[in-house]
Amino acid sequence: MLLTTIDKTKKILCLILAVIFVSSAMNLTTYALTDAEKQEYQNKIDEIKQQIEENKKKIEALDQEASQYDGEISTLQDKIAVLQSQIDLYNQEIALIDEDIDKIDLQINGIQNEIDALNKQIKDLDEQVKELEVQKAETYKLLGERIRASYMSGASTPLEYLFTSDEFEFQSYLERVELLQRIAEHDDAIVKDLEKNIEDIAVKVTEIEDMKTRLGTKITELDEAKKEYEAKKQEQVDARKIVEDSEAEIQADLNKVMSIVNGLDAQSQEYKDAIEKREEAILELENKLSEKNVYYGSGNAGDMVWPLPYDDVYVSSRFKFRWGKQHNGIDTCRWSGTEGADVVSVKKGTIEVANWGWGGGYGNYVVVNHGDGVLTYYAHLSNITVSVGQSVQQGQVIGQAGNTGYSFGAHLHFGLMINGSWVDPLKYLDGGSSIQCTDY
Repeated sequence: MLLTTIDKTKKILCLILAVIFVSSAMNLTTYALTDAEKQEYQNKIDEIKQQIEENKKKIEALDQEASQYDGEISTLQDKIAVLQSQIDLYNQEIALIDEDIDKIDLQINGIQNEIDALNKQIKDLDEQVKELEVQKAETYKLLGERIRASYMSGASTPLEYLFTSDEFEFQSYLERVELLQRIAEHDDAIVKDLEKNIEDIAVKVTEIEDMKTRLGTKITELDEAKKEYEAKKQEQVDARKIVEDSEAEIQADLNKVMSIVNGLDAQSQEYKDAIEKREEAILELENKLSEKNVYYGSGNAGDMVWPLPYDDVYVSSRFKFRWGKQHNGIDTCRWSGTEGADVVSVKKGTIEVANWGWGGGYGNYVVVNHGDGVLTYYAHLSNITVSVGQSVQQGQVIGQAGNTGYSFGAHLHFGLMINGSWVDPLKYLDGGSSIQCTDY
């Protein structure tokens, strides 16, 4: 019975150790960053840095040109475009660094999980060693009792069996001697098996402890690498902050452009050029948004209320091709004044974006995810009253209309995206077919 238990223990032990070593080798391969991945990451970072440096030179040149020709719309708009591209580059770099840090975190977590599993196995092995030590002690005790009983019985050797027999029978003598030898061999085998099992477990425990040490060293190395990437990330966050601060400069330049444009003849070439550059910047932003914020679903937009909940609303610019570019939304206003007017969610949903600042030209803007692949965009807001992740009901106020971003007057730019494509909101908004439009 005891030998059977020992054999089972050995088999279980071997199986556990095999699983540990195989899974460890597999996990290390899974989590390790390849040289190709590291090189690809570095190449992308180097390329972005080069573009950033080139943009810095462009900005310096445009600054000098703007100072020489104060009030030149084209120069100011060119500068705005370059500053926006600079912001995009910094965002790309930060995203790459974040992605690399995530990979390092994955390695560290994976190896830590392995160490935790090994610690558990070592604890189990320690318990097995204790059990085997108890079995060994009990076996020695049993042997002692057998020797003592044999001694007390007065017949503990073959010679004693021979001379103490009242009636000598050679066959009986041989049977007694053989039985005594078998008992001795059996007891000795039990003790040796126990000792061998204990030694094997001790060796495996040592091997696992060595593996833990190697993994611990790996974790330390990864932690150091992570610190380096965190430092790089902080550098880019600081640089991003500098660019964000320059958004005030963008708005100041844009204010100059707006003041000049408002005094121009709408039929003049200068006016048309200024509007075209604005449309180009907004279209570039909307193309990025359609690539980034793609959700797929049934595409069922359902009933949508008007985003400006007033009776005196009108559309100043429809969803159409204008000034040489596609206008991916509608511009809606109030006859009694649009600045500060409440803007509501056209239907129930969750706030996907609540952006403060330049916003790539959208200014302060909100994006609501309505599910089924349907997103709505509310741009150029003067104020935002919701936050990301917040649930909103149909008709709930999400902000106030304004004139932020690349805007030449207070209005609400409302966009509707279904399954990654911009569509005409007037086909979905309640009363859209009968609303007054002034851009014929």
